[in-house]
Amino acid sequence: MIELLTQILCDYPPSSAVDGAYLFAQTVDNQSSVFEAGLQALEQKQTKQLFISASAPISGYPGYRQWQQNLVRLGVNSANIVGIPPSTDTILHTRVEAEGLVRYLKATGAKTVTIISAPFHQLRCFMTVVSVALEEMADLKIYNKVGTSLPWHEIVVHSQGTVKLKRSDLIKSEMDRISIYQQKGDLVSTEAVYDYLVRRDRI
Repeated sequence: MIELLTQILCDYPPSSAVDGAYLFAQTVDNQSSVFEAGLQALEQKQTKQLFISASAPISGYPGYRQWQQNLVRLGVNSANIVGIPPSTDTILHTRVEAEGLVRYLKATGAKTVTIISAPFHQLRCFMTVVSVALEEMADLKIYNKVGTSLPWHEIVVHSQGTVKLKRSDLIKSEMDRISIYQQKGDLVSTEAVYDYLVRRDRI
């Protein structure tokens, strides 16, 4: 797991711009992390556009319209912001976002995507997208770009707006969730994600 975490957090950018960079939904407390990283990806021409959840406000996520407005205020052209429908509209969580993203990419013929989330959430997001891709779109090239760092010891709201902890404490919470979801079968094994990274550039 430590090897996998290191490779994911230190992933190198693709040689050309990906089809899109997906900003995983965050609460207001953590959204600036993905906004800033998404803007960097566009400015550095690492992506052609930004993907965000098309969901209405739900589960702690301020909603597509609010996020679009925030990104435009930061200087992102609205034409470069694409709403991705989640796989259900009754709740928004990491797996629901990942399913919606992979299905959108498959339907549009996209080949590459970059995943962006808050640092404490990044590992589970990447593992979840890989898990869904291995089920539905095994040839998808998935890259990783970590959201910008925010103060680790600040108490924030996370996880559908129901968890309130220091960001540093959310790391353990996320690791616990990974273990639970792997046991349930919602996430593939750590080894499977590691193997995916090894073969990604051979696809």
